[in-house]
Amino acid sequence: MARPDAIIVGSGAGGSTAARILTKRGWNVVVLEKGGPVGAEDFLPLDELHFREHKTLIPRIVDDPMIYAGLDGNSPVRSERWWEVTMVGGSTNVWDANFPRYTTPDFDVTPYMKGIPNAEHMVKWPWSYQEFQPWFEMAEWDWAVSGAAEQSEEEMRPGYQYPMALLKPHESSDFLLNLFGKAGLKPYFGARAINSQTYDGRPACSFCGFCQFFGCGVSSRANAVNTMLRRALATGRCDLRVNHYVIRVEHEAGPDGRRRVRGVWYVTEPGGTEQFMASDRVIVSVQTIQSARLFLLSGVPDPYKLVGRFLTYHPKGDGHFTFPGKPVWNPGLNNAYQPVTAIGSLQLRGLYTYEDSAGDLRKAGKFSVYDPFTCTTPLRLVKGASLGPSLKNIWGSNLISYLEELRSQAGVSVSFTGDAMSLYDNRVELDPVTKDPWGVPVPKTFYRHDPWDLATSRFALDTIAEAVGNEGGVLRKNDPQEEANPGYGHVHGALRAGADRGASVLNPDCESHEVAGLTVLDAAWMPTAGASNPSLTLLANAYRVCTAMPQG
Repeated sequence: MARPDAIIVGSGAGGSTAARILTKRGWNVVVLEKGGPVGAEDFLPLDELHFREHKTLIPRIVDDPMIYAGLDGNSPVRSERWWEVTMVGGSTNVWDANFPRYTTPDFDVTPYMKGIPNAEHMVKWPWSYQEFQPWFEMAEWDWAVSGAAEQSEEEMRPGYQYPMALLKPHESSDFLLNLFGKAGLKPYFGARAINSQTYDGRPACSFCGFCQFFGCGVSSRANAVNTMLRRALATGRCDLRVNHYVIRVEHEAGPDGRRRVRGVWYVTEPGGTEQFMASDRVIVSVQTIQSARLFLLSGVPDPYKLVGRFLTYHPKGDGHFTFPGKPVWNPGLNNAYQPVTAIGSLQLRGLYTYEDSAGDLRKAGKFSVYDPFTCTTPLRLVKGASLGPSLKNIWGSNLISYLEELRSQAGVSVSFTGDAMSLYDNRVELDPVTKDPWGVPVPKTFYRHDPWDLATSRFALDTIAEAVGNEGGVLRKNDPQEEANPGYGHVHGALRAGADRGASVLNPDCESHEVAGLTVLDAAWMPTAGASNPSLTLLANAYRVCTAMPQG
């Protein structure tokens, strides 16, 4: 391929979508991927020890970590790059394909922050939900989503439907819909990018139980490889180059005084010779922290000291309950306890926004609901075993009691995702000491959850505990967000987009204010965290940006 119209750095969610849209428009693109190729067969057998415990799909903490500065900023520890999967398709290979939309309260959180300390950087986004709605729909169809839009608690266009019907409900659904509905928690079945039927040449989900953190061995779960990249490569205008590690973006002064992209420098092996590829358009989508790192490595001008700032992790929280005397939901064929349904599709949105005791509008977040047994892989189940708030990380006879309880009576677990306070001091820097195997400085993160994050997580879990307790449930685990965060949870910000050059790194088209032709399409552009899984909103933004991107 001659000089490409665009170089796309990263082949995951944002990068693959950019390749799909731009090649469809007639552009010639090169996709540079640090990792190697992968197929569904590479994820078999479904070995939890190999994939989850030995963490073979993410960079090794021993030689390719992040550095977390600690709560005091002076206690550095090595941290896993938890969600950075270095292979073609990136982390889309191991997501659980939970596809909620960000809605109006995410695009403008300001009405819910009145009187909250430290909220001066919780800003309104420069776009509305209505502007994003058609791009949400396009992404849902291209990425093959299953669901039932008419019962969703998210904002939907009247009459809209997903391309596939809802995944098979879990046997607990009627009971839990009634329980959470009575408590005003607005239960509904969320959208998933998982086939509920044969679709787009891929089979329906077999409900194997190995979903998040594992690759899909039958390709029923959508990923960048079996959707966007497949279509982009089929045009003949996409050149995918694996084992190409982009170490910096080259830019130069333009005739108008603004700097302009020239291309990228990359290596193909540790210690290898640096090579240059030229293009007037570079699209970066290598996960939030790594994109901020690349901006820092590239010396992108930073006159307002904003590059890497306003990093956000969603505050999380986990709860687990048992129902004494209520039979186990579904033991499976011949009591084999094989997962046969997808309880993880059940969502609770009653605390997304609410009115507090003082009558003020507030925003917390939403819950995903799981069967604590058949939707949790065995080693993860044992490591998280708990018989109550005072009996955590149990072993011996207590663990036996816990496992017997799971097999004999019904249970439910919930996972909370909340909005996060945007703070200037939560940031990404380059570590001055530690380098990766290629000799490149690793990212160093500084992060402290705001008291608002912590209170929100506790409030949400306490509300769920009350609702479940009212129906006979007994608390087994209550783990709200902690103040320190070495790198766990959905991550956003660090290269905020906005109309004000003095308050953002990127413009509303997600192009650098300082370097023309340099665009970011992972979640680094998000001005605030929102309160849902960001995957679909990231994809919708990639459609929006790339559809309007000027050529040449």
